[in-house]
Amino acid sequence: MNSRIVTSFTAIALIAAMALATTNACAQRNNRKARGIKTERTTANAQRKATGTHNSGAVARVSGTVDPNRWEGDKKTSVTFTAFPTTLAEWKAMQSQLGGEPQGAVALQVMAFELYRNNRADGEAALRLNNTSTNYNSTVGRLREIMGKDQYYARPYIAWAMLKGATPENGYQVRAPFTIDMKVDPNKKYQESQLLRGTVIYLLIDSKGWDTNWRGVEVVKPQGSDYYVVSNCPAMYTQCKEALK
Repeated sequence: MNSRIVTSFTAIALIAAMALATTNACAQRNNRKARGIKTERTTANAQRKATGTHNSGAVARVSGTVDPNRWEGDKKTSVTFTAFPTTLAEWKAMQSQLGGEPQGAVALQVMAFELYRNNRADGEAALRLNNTSTNYNSTVGRLREIMGKDQYYARPYIAWAMLKGATPENGYQVRAPFTIDMKVDPNKKYQESQLLRGTVIYLLIDSKGWDTNWRGVEVVKPQGSDYYVVSNCPAMYTQCKEALK
């Protein structure tokens, strides 16, 4: 009778050991899978940054004019640039090339978003230069959330979502030179603003990063200023679709 009890206890112990081994094996597989997913995402982010080819000698080109005095709805334009600036000095060099054009201010905003991602102090300084004071506060407030640590909400690559050829499916990974396609808003004519001391121009960014392609941006050249600035752009910092690669 005692030998049967011992045998039963031995069998139970063997079954428990086998169950524990199976549980450990599953945990190890899940950990490897989790590490793999994290590594893939980290690699994708690294590749996305690497394709930027950051350097102080970056150049930009504007294609298609936006007449600041005469509204031409649906008029297409684009800005192409060779690299994202990584310092405030590099961003200012871009501003000297682009800031005198309405579409240039939009491109500079995209560049400032990416600069903010990599260098918060320089990014905030660039955004302060490229926005009205009111829009600066709302933009930086939202970027802190978009570039935060919430894995379900954060979209640190949001600037890349506004580049030509970037999609959630390709992880918003595109190679230089980068292009931002835009057009004059066909539904909003220019408006004079006494508060902003200039003419507000409404532009749309063509992007595949959201459910609706066109992202609205308002720009104005304040009286006495050499450069256009962004006066309103909630569509630019609204959460984009998650990168799938």
